[in-house]
Amino acid sequence: MKTLLATILSFLILALASCPLLVLGTSSVPEPLLDVNGNKVESTLQYHIVSAIWGAGGGGVSLHGGRNGYCPLDVIQLPSAIQWGKKLILSPYDNSTIVRESTDLNLRFVGLLSGSKQCNELPLWKVDNYDASSGRWFITTGGLDGAYKIVHCPSVCESCVKLCSSVGRFSFEDGVRRLVLVRDDEPAFPVVLIPARERSTSV
Repeated sequence: MKTLLATILSFLILALASCPLLVLGTSSVPEPLLDVNGNKVESTLQYHIVSAIWGAGGGGVSLHGGRNGYCPLDVIQLPSAIQWGKKLILSPYDNSTIVRESTDLNLRFVGLLSGSKQCNELPLWKVDNYDASSGRWFITTGGLDGAYKIVHCPSVCESCVKLCSSVGRFSFEDGVRRLVLVRDDEPAFPVVLIPARERSTSV
């Protein structure tokens, strides 16, 4: 089982902040991302992004009401390992079918977003405005097509937040574990990709 490094919201795999994110690898030559079955990750298939740490590491990614209780919706990690979360599609910025490490791409939830009628936002990930009270940049929906360790470090988005940071987890005041940009001395969120067709899951 090959784990993906945490995202660097640059959208070197995360199409955050109207801009995409990316998955960073260790090779100078981009290698194909592999799912938990050892198969190459494809932009035409759907996946669940789930914690690489079974049990105490929590579950997959999903959505939750924004910190103001409304919009935009925040990207969160579900608390239980048996919850795989919402399905996603990984779309390389260069329209490649095979998704590779260290490349710009968009992360997009599949289907209608919970609360989307009220929020009227796109299912793409983005890095939202800075939250001064917690000192964090939160990952939300409402991004535009652009570009994914998961790492945020946009190279193809002029309007994106100019930060290169890994994506980690942060428990906000309401106890929900949200995805945020983390400092170099903080742990990133290790994940694996599970093909969505294997089973339906709780979101």
